[in-house]
Amino acid sequence: MIDTSFAPAASSEDAAAKASPTIAVDRLLAWEWLFLHFVLVSASYALALQPQILSLSWYLVYLLSLGLFLLRYGAFLGALWIAAPLLLWPALAGLSYFWSDVPGQTLRTAVQLGMTVCIGAYLGSRFSLFDLTRALFLVLTLAALVSLAMILAKVTPAYDHNGVARGLFPHKNVLGGNMVLLLTCCLLLFASGWRRFSVTLAAGIGLALIAFSQSSTAVVMTIGLCALAPILLSRGAPAPLRLFAYIVGLLIAGMAAWFLLAYDLDAIGMALEALGKERTLTGRSVLWEFAIAEIEVRPWLGGGFDAFWNGSDGSPGRYLQYVIQHDVMNFHNSYLDVTVQLGFVGLALLIGFLLLFAWRALALLRFDGCAIATLPAFFLAFVVCYSLSEYALFRQHSLIQVLLGALYVSTALALPAERPGPSRRQTSTASWAET
Repeated sequence: MIDTSFAPAASSEDAAAKASPTIAVDRLLAWEWLFLHFVLVSASYALALQPQILSLSWYLVYLLSLGLFLLRYGAFLGALWIAAPLLLWPALAGLSYFWSDVPGQTLRTAVQLGMTVCIGAYLGSRFSLFDLTRALFLVLTLAALVSLAMILAKVTPAYDHNGVARGLFPHKNVLGGNMVLLLTCCLLLFASGWRRFSVTLAAGIGLALIAFSQSSTAVVMTIGLCALAPILLSRGAPAPLRLFAYIVGLLIAGMAAWFLLAYDLDAIGMALEALGKERTLTGRSVLWEFAIAEIEVRPWLGGGFDAFWNGSDGSPGRYLQYVIQHDVMNFHNSYLDVTVQLGFVGLALLIGFLLLFAWRALALLRFDGCAIATLPAFFLAFVVCYSLSEYALFRQHSLIQVLLGALYVSTALALPAERPGPSRRQTSTASWAET
């Protein structure tokens, strides 16, 4: 007889594996969770004030990505199959090497864009919409807390050259845009019943930082979020409740208009600034006009991916920087930036994918009535508006670009009809420790 009185007790994972032999313990999942958060931190521009650290973080992201791609080749290949339309972006960027004004820069950044798309697609294949929402919430909440502390302590890097708060981020609009994303996560997690007290506190911090940033873009998007939320979140409710939600959305929009008029705020000026323009022909308006003139010169294929701002002395990009007396590196408008770099062909690819993303988002809204299922629709509305004043699409290492791929693949996997076979993604929306 074998004495088992001193045998170690079986762990809960081992017991679960024995109870159900078809369920294997996924020990790599914990590392994937850490990888997800690390990618979101690096892509959020929270490290932008330390360029060397940011560059090192992306080298580390690439190294970890290659390891995960090899270990999860099934999930990776499945994600690439789903994200095939999005892969056309780096493909066109790479092809522009042959007509680029700066071919070396174009090739390097096209590879980086391809890696960014692959990483986003992989994350979408491994994590559900709820997981992505929660991870983004945690990362942006941490960035918001650090930014608020820096702003209140009046740390010099937390303010731009005009004395406007920007926190950890390189620009006030980036701070404002990230806080709108945080508010979206807070809204959906609160509606899902996840840690509502913590979510409410984070939403309050996000609103405070939007006010500190003085970003008109963020203010307009916040008002739009408040008006859109009752409509999307009540789509599965009975007809009287849906009607009430629509009325609430209209009231919010009306109250915002009343607030602007009552306090004599410049509503037209705020709207123009949110669109990247101003009343006078200064600042971004000059950028927009110069971009349109550049597009007229090369309308179909542009001057090459990421080439305009990285030319030699005497190039159009350097001349424009001299005119506006600022080392700006984009036109503060995704649609114009893409068209200048890749012409109307690039713009058509961008708009085509956004329409495909919208189709997926609407399909999920019809299929799933839970609050998290509205995330793709909220994100699409955010991206379309945010891209009017910032360069976020068709851009390597961008948080928007990472989330675009991740949410597209995760949305496709949330639709049963879209699954070609057994899913390799994690099966639980609970924390990885419980998986």
